[in-house]
Amino acid sequence: MATVALEDDVVAPPPMGDALDDSAPPKRARVDSPAGPLEAAHIFRNLRLRRIVRENHNGTVAQIALMFYRPCDVGLGGHGLGGMAAYERVFDKRGSAVRAADDNSNLLVSAGGAQASVYDNENCGDHLDIMSHFDLGDGAAGAFRTCCWIRVPGDALFAVAGDSGLIHLVSLAWTREVRVLRGHAGAVVDLQPHPTDSRLLLSVGADQTARVWSVLTGACLRTYRCAGTAARFHPEGTALFVGTSAGDVWRWPAADLSGDSEGPLELTAGDGTQVVAGKRAAGAAIDCLRFARAGLLVKNTAGRIEHWDLDAGAAICSFSVRHHGIGTSRFDVSYDDRYICVGNRQGEVYIYSVESGKPVRRLAHKRSVRPVTCALFARDCRSVIYTGEGGFIWRYDYVDDETLAEWERPGESASDGGASD
Repeated sequence: MATVALEDDVVAPPPMGDALDDSAPPKRARVDSPAGPLEAAHIFRNLRLRRIVRENHNGTVAQIALMFYRPCDVGLGGHGLGGMAAYERVFDKRGSAVRAADDNSNLLVSAGGAQASVYDNENCGDHLDIMSHFDLGDGAAGAFRTCCWIRVPGDALFAVAGDSGLIHLVSLAWTREVRVLRGHAGAVVDLQPHPTDSRLLLSVGADQTARVWSVLTGACLRTYRCAGTAARFHPEGTALFVGTSAGDVWRWPAADLSGDSEGPLELTAGDGTQVVAGKRAAGAAIDCLRFARAGLLVKNTAGRIEHWDLDAGAAICSFSVRHHGIGTSRFDVSYDDRYICVGNRQGEVYIYSVESGKPVRRLAHKRSVRPVTCALFARDCRSVIYTGEGGFIWRYDYVDDETLAEWERPGESASDGGASD
């Protein structure tokens, strides 16, 4: 596994505001104070490129996923239904992050080629160090397209799937594959964990089915017939939403998934409800669904993002990702439900306001020029991680004002270095 560190080669950020002005110099914010959480605007202003990792397969990294999903994050105060309270990491005297025994939020999994890698994203300072590597080439024809974490007691379990149609469940504790889910007749393009029941997994296949699986038994519990391209459970786990190749979004009930019935229960469009009508235009296929502030965020492969009020059946706001082009690029929502991070075909990542749909930060580097396939926020928003073609994983980290001031002194090796787009 080759790694490249570019701590001294960063791009100065634009000022915060409703619109971007790439020509203006960054405005210096207040010096960090230990009193209370940092404001998101200050964090985003101080993001700097701190780490680049290249996967050894040198191909496209289809998706990355951080393990900070928690089954208790439900209800009116839960993530996706208004946002969680500001999260602040706690450190011990040695500088190591202090977490509860069941908190594995330092784990990052990547899927690309016929390989999956797990990294420690938190305990190694500026580094993004590999913990485990899984080469599933013998059991997987073609490349992986998607991955996700599944919460199980005493383990960190993740799922990966792709062109073969097989869903591989891999145990980090046992460092091996523990189960294969079989049933899709085409490539699997999206995987999502259930928000309240860690025994259930949602998959979307190119065989025009979405399926809910039992992680424990490997059985398919329910099949939804649709030309799905992306899916998401409602944050309360009561329904699932499937985006289609035509740009539609359908909602189906997700209750009574005990698996007691003989064989999977099949549902069609007649059993569901269309909540978003597609535009039927080039690039209209849905590639990512997320929830924020009790609304559904819908993105298509042309880079159009719409925030829907499901109760009113109307869009709250909509906007297009700058320079997106046509292609799959998954986005993420910050833990407080206030911001979106999303990449484009030029290797840039933008942070947008969920409420207004306006850009508040652009992350760009002269070496990042290939399409971005997935972008993520760390739980405390002090890191943005993204990946794409070429096998690279990029991580921007928050840097405090005092350190930035030291970097900007004449002669300092860690300064901006005059990097430009």
